[in-house]
Amino acid sequence: MKYTEIIKEVNKKVFRPVYFLYGEEPYFIDVVTDHLAESILEPSEREFNQTMIYGRDANLGELVSTLKCFPMMSNYQVIILKEAQALDDKSYELLSSYLANPQPSSILVIGYKKKITKKVENIFSKHPANVIMFDSPKISDDKLPDWIITYLAEHKITCSVKIAQIISGFLGNDLSKIVNELSKLMINVPAGSAITMDDVEANIGISKKFNVFEFQTAIVNHETTRALEIATYFAANTRDVSIFAIIPILYSFFEKLFIYLQLINSKSPDAVAAEMKVKPYFMSNYAKAAKFYNMKRVLDVIKILRTYDLKAKGVDSTSSEGELIREMTYKIIHV
Repeated sequence: MKYTEIIKEVNKKVFRPVYFLYGEEPYFIDVVTDHLAESILEPSEREFNQTMIYGRDANLGELVSTLKCFPMMSNYQVIILKEAQALDDKSYELLSSYLANPQPSSILVIGYKKKITKKVENIFSKHPANVIMFDSPKISDDKLPDWIITYLAEHKITCSVKIAQIISGFLGNDLSKIVNELSKLMINVPAGSAITMDDVEANIGISKKFNVFEFQTAIVNHETTRALEIATYFAANTRDVSIFAIIPILYSFFEKLFIYLQLINSKSPDAVAAEMKVKPYFMSNYAKAAKFYNMKRVLDVIKILRTYDLKAKGVDSTSSEGELIREMTYKIIHV
């Protein structure tokens, strides 16, 4: 079941005895947990009937005993077990008999923020009639721009692919952080509007002229002066644009460019796009890049990126982050 389906069900006051929310993306787990916490009971009922426990402090034997109790002046009692990944797998065996025959007036919500182990999965999956299992996988970097566009569209705001790429490149793969920043945007951009880079610069703080997307474009198009200008800005503002945000984006592009160069003469553009895991309308960017970078140069760039990733982590280097950004840029545009 998708997290949106769980929320729709809860909004209709359809509740399940147990919600087991697990996976490597904490954002969706938190969204569902918070919605359940705010929707099942009325505010006046929560003081005596809603309990929050953290995995590091939990005793599942005591938890089962509490679940078997009746609520006080309410139809339900709600127990929320957060950070449940802190418990060892064996502990979950204490829930087995309860999951088979849960108390109808008790609702258990479990947030397990990591990849589920087979042992734990087997304990919960045996009881599909009583347990809703929701997997919250990490969204890959290449899908983040689409997620941002969809999220804003749900709030009736339009966002271009380019702006979504800039936002994801600046904020990284942290959905909670992204949503927090988008919330600032939505306060100042009315529904029915399209986000501009002026909006992004004013509300999120991403420079319209000096951002990772513009940096990548300058490098790909071999705009030496522009690339060095942006690198100089980054070097002076490493708190806003870290080398650890720059390298993965460039690495991803050149890795895909390598695939493009291998396949473009033997397969259709759509087939190559599928292999590269990019949308077909991005193929023109790789066609432009191929004018300046052959396979040897691409491999040289990837080697440079790997080298400077290690240097930025302190391997064989004492240079500042700003110096490393400038050096790396110079070497890439002169391969």
